[in-house]
Amino acid sequence: MANIYDGAFRTILNDCRKLIIPIINEIFLETYTGKEEIRFLPNEHFLDQQDEAERCR
Repeated sequence: MANIYDGAFRTILNDCRKLIIPIINEIFLETYTGKEEIRFLPNEHFLDQQDEAERCR
């Protein structure tokens, strides 16, 4: 079920960037104007665990 919400939020971030500030204001009770700088940074991290099976022995 979480994947549905993740996908919807990712769509808002990618396709409807003008909605980000109003959503943040609503969820967190903030009063941002929309003139603030928004920087998108990667939020997915991958672990290289190719030799994990050998370490567990």
